[in-house]
Amino acid sequence: MISEERIAFFDPVHGIGLRLAAGSGRSWMDEPDGDPRHAHCRIDVPRDTLLAAPGPEPEPRPASDTLFVAWDGLLRFADQLAGLGAGGRAGAVGLGDRLATVTIRMRHDGRLRAETTFTQGHHVTITLRCQTLWDRHFGMRDDLPALADQVRTAVCLVRPTG
Repeated sequence: MISEERIAFFDPVHGIGLRLAAGSGRSWMDEPDGDPRHAHCRIDVPRDTLLAAPGPEPEPRPASDTLFVAWDGLLRFADQLAGLGAGGRAGAVGLGDRLATVTIRMRHDGRLRAETTFTQGHHVTITLRCQTLWDRHFGMRDDLPALADQVRTAVCLVRPTG
């Protein structure tokens, strides 16, 4: 079984998640150990982003369709996260394409928030645009080096070695 790693921005329950997997490549018969070129990523958000979860058992977190990101693109994203923290100025770094994005935005005071936009559905679609709040479930500039390391570690754990 191919492993999957999840990175939480900035709260494991109430934050936005980025799941990385090696997937099975374009053909599971040709690349049974995973896609050597692209990470198969999904962005997830808390269930209560859309509707209150019924009952005591929460439903799975709503997630984007698979976003194919070059492995080196994920490592560049990690470098950009580290650079955002080192720069000391407000700014943002993002990952994704026209169908799904995740962005980490930093204010001048060093607070971070995660933002995402993705579309669900095939015949009728809904576009989700979500963000963590500046005053709750946020990160701080000092969190960026560890966050960058989480992305790098996830790539090392999931990326096929073949």
